[in-house]
Amino acid sequence: MSAKRTTDYDAVADRFDVRYGRNRYDGVRETVLGFIGAAAAVLEVGCGTGHWLAAVEGRRPAGIDPSMPMLERARRAAPQARLVRARAEALPWREHTFDRIFCVNALHHFSDRDRFFAEARRVLRPGGGVLTIGKDPHREGESWWVYDYFEETRAIDRTRYAAVKTLRGELTRAGFAWAESLEADHIETMVPAGEALAEGADGVVTPTFTSQLTVLSEEEFARGVARIREADAAAGGTLQLVADFKLYATIGWVG
Repeated sequence: MSAKRTTDYDAVADRFDVRYGRNRYDGVRETVLGFIGAAAAVLEVGCGTGHWLAAVEGRRPAGIDPSMPMLERARRAAPQARLVRARAEALPWREHTFDRIFCVNALHHFSDRDRFFAEARRVLRPGGGVLTIGKDPHREGESWWVYDYFEETRAIDRTRYAAVKTLRGELTRAGFAWAESLEADHIETMVPAGEALAEGADGVVTPTFTSQLTVLSEEEFARGVARIREADAAAGGTLQLVADFKLYATIGWVG
């Protein structure tokens, strides 16, 4: 088995939030806020630049991330949050500290999901819950220009991401009383290839736009760009880069 590919988030922190200017992620926001409800003690694991911490208004959530540049941006985005540099597999809190733990598009970066789920179970209070939101590249019928033109990315993601049914089993194994999954968001976008390939802030075909591109070698990324340019030329400059996929939430509840 090939080694798991990882993203250097220290290097991409400055451009990480470009995605939030392209997609609203209203479904993710609704799912996160509905899951948190009136809970007082909330932790985001893999908080990145603090985008989702900033959405948790009216309270002082905690957030962890292993990347200091990410945490520096999170401090500006969510000044009310308590931020700690730490890893998901070793949460620096005592047992029964939090009512809710959530992570958005972060679980596939963790080195040991079983260890994270065990840690989440340890620091959650009775009746608490952990929520993860992310892609399920094992499902068929969805499309994404990243997978279409950067051919290595689908296989990489099927190694990095677990199917939602696998996540439910892992939560049960970690000691959660029950687990459930639901659709959190449906991402539907079309971007003209010429615009996507533009240099600077407007371009989305860059290694920093999404971790699927960040983990590619320079040669793999260049081959994908060449495929897009070739397809756009064949279409007379009218090629649209299409995204049509869902993000899934999986929740584990403490009895």
